[in-house]
Amino acid sequence: MRPARLFLAASLVCLAPARPAAALEPVASFRYLVTGNGFGFQVFDADANAVTQYLERPYRYLRANPANPDGEGIVRRNLVFDTYFGVRVGSTSAWLGGRRPDQVGYVDQTSMIRSQVTVDGVRTETFFVSPFGFDGNAMIMLLRVENTAGAARDVTAYSIHNFKLGSAPNPDAPGANGETIAFDAGSMTATETGPGGGTMVYAPIGGVDSSSCATDAYGAVASGGTPTPQASCAGTDRVNVFTRSLGSLGAGEVRWWGVAVLFDEGGGATARAAWTSFLAGRGPEQLHADVLAEWDGWRTPPPAGLSPAELRIWRQSEAVLRMGQVREPFQESPRRKGHGMVLASLPPGGWHTGWVRDAVYALVPLARTGHFDEARIGLDFFLNADAGLYGSYLNNVDYRISTVRYFGDGLEEADYSGHPTRNIEIDGWGLFLWAARQYVDASEDTAWLAATTRKGDTVYDAIKLGVAEPLAANMEPSGMAIADAAIWEVHWGNRQHFLYTTATAARGFCDMATLARRAGKDEDIARYRELSARAVEAMRTYFIDSNRVLAGSLEKLAQGSNYRDGATVEAFTWNLIPATDPIGTATLSAMSYLQTPAGGYKRLEGSNDQYDTDEWILIDLRASESFRRAGNGEKADQLLGWVTAQASVNFDLMPELYNTRSASGQIGAYSGSIPMVGYGAGAYQMTVLHRAGSLEPSDCGEVDVGEYPDAGPDDPGNPGDGDLRTGLACLCTAGRDAPTPWGELLVVGAALAFVARRRRRTRA
Repeated sequence: MRPARLFLAASLVCLAPARPAAALEPVASFRYLVTGNGFGFQVFDADANAVTQYLERPYRYLRANPANPDGEGIVRRNLVFDTYFGVRVGSTSAWLGGRRPDQVGYVDQTSMIRSQVTVDGVRTETFFVSPFGFDGNAMIMLLRVENTAGAARDVTAYSIHNFKLGSAPNPDAPGANGETIAFDAGSMTATETGPGGGTMVYAPIGGVDSSSCATDAYGAVASGGTPTPQASCAGTDRVNVFTRSLGSLGAGEVRWWGVAVLFDEGGGATARAAWTSFLAGRGPEQLHADVLAEWDGWRTPPPAGLSPAELRIWRQSEAVLRMGQVREPFQESPRRKGHGMVLASLPPGGWHTGWVRDAVYALVPLARTGHFDEARIGLDFFLNADAGLYGSYLNNVDYRISTVRYFGDGLEEADYSGHPTRNIEIDGWGLFLWAARQYVDASEDTAWLAATTRKGDTVYDAIKLGVAEPLAANMEPSGMAIADAAIWEVHWGNRQHFLYTTATAARGFCDMATLARRAGKDEDIARYRELSARAVEAMRTYFIDSNRVLAGSLEKLAQGSNYRDGATVEAFTWNLIPATDPIGTATLSAMSYLQTPAGGYKRLEGSNDQYDTDEWILIDLRASESFRRAGNGEKADQLLGWVTAQASVNFDLMPELYNTRSASGQIGAYSGSIPMVGYGAGAYQMTVLHRAGSLEPSDCGEVDVGEYPDAGPDDPGNPGDGDLRTGLACLCTAGRDAPTPWGELLVVGAALAFVARRRRRTRA
């Protein structure tokens, strides 16, 4: 289990990022890059200059452990110790693994990793990427060599594949016992097997001169020699090495070579055939170009007016959101229902598991930026997976969305983790309704609501009867949600009435009213609109202190201290309470209780646990939006600028936390699970969209789809120009304080609608 944690386009303004009040310099502290295509992940260690993780599945827990069903499940394996290229230039030989790269990072903010090392006048560029479009667990290794010297150079390329197919008492570091390697001259590929199961396939791209699994193959290259060809071998810790002569390179000449590394659950034939079909005779240089072109074809336009750093982070966040979604095909038996599931983090972050909250914070920006296919299959995952195991905790309702998260096979997991009681949470239900509404409104795909789920009901009925009504059954007469384990995952025995849970219910019921309108179920609109209004009133009535500050929970408020809570900002980002309301003013002022030495915010007060005292990037970003809604652009820019500056020196990736304790390292260093998906990449995109004047429609079923002139509920910084709840009128800012003429706004709205329609995917 992870410790309790907060779960939380066109631009009219270009604001320069600002440093935090503490004026800290950004801290370069993360040295890993990850690539993945929804079937697996590979992690590159910049310090080792090698891929050191190759995960057999994209998610951390494959399925429940029959021997311990309340535990965290069967863990996927990391199949590699390391893999990388080597070169011999003239008489100088060098393995590139272990050498410090001259340059390292992502290519054009995609999932393609690039590392550059120069050896005796020859510049080597190594690329690692898991290609989208290949429906399997694959990594392409590409080597580009360029002679930058004045004279010709003879160059030979090598690749080493040190994988672990032995038994796996520790799945993160399986054994190397009983391994077998065999090279097939017909297909010109090598395979590796072992008692751990499955087969690695090593397929050269651009030919191969020899394959060796001799015990001295690594040492031969390292000492300037040539590996002894050996097609097959068996034993402990066997390693495959390929050799390929690239010939004599004249000054300025370039050559390419590569290897595909594939994992097959079976004997390797399926992966080999799929790879041959995917490669379709292409050479390594063409493959490199085509992978990047595929990324360009998938992207949607970013907001205008971003700084160069913000644009890079926006694009890399877009890539992280894509990589974070599972693409394995749905099947009933054996159970594999993870198709569309969005992970909380990418590896090496430990939270590469399907949490509900994190997924929603990814699906909303995917929908709002025109990635409708990804948003829709993410929503479908929730409706097609298997939940409803813990209805006895929740008034015996039959519910559709997990109370916490999912195993990789799509079965609900309540994150028991050996504690006396489970985590049982219902905030994910309201969050799902929010995401579903954002998808339908952004895509105008109202036909989705009439589509049939894999369980046989319509999407609308599944949402109403499996999400909205179970949520309604767990609202108290006061209008607030029941006590649950909620955002802090405090476990059922420590459940509280959390403001965040009631806020998600208020947001969700409002959005359910809109979904009812979209589906032509007018008879349902008033019910859900009223449930939302009652939840908002409960927030205003019961969750405030004498200064009108929103408390994180009723129970903490009753104690009279330590109730300030970063999650309360969602009451304002979701337009449930105006940020300019006295409650908004007081609550945002009280955020000072959560200030960290790094300049942003921890999640709550009153705890000495470092997970609680470290700075939470999600709170920084959502607070930035709240301050902007309140008219405090300077504070909003400071928070967004700090996050931007930090990501700019950490491969444009987002962490879970920033360190706030000098005893744990440099203040501001990345901490927690990295890189985060919804709580990092998704939150960043939503914050930037808001600054750009693109706001979420937030009426409660008053407006038909496609009727929003600007998709915005109100003008941040100029409250009162539009109705916060209808989304009908918004005067966004052309400067920090100047209103934009209505005519200009309609032009921008029309442009946004045109972009959205270009990306629309309507289901029949």
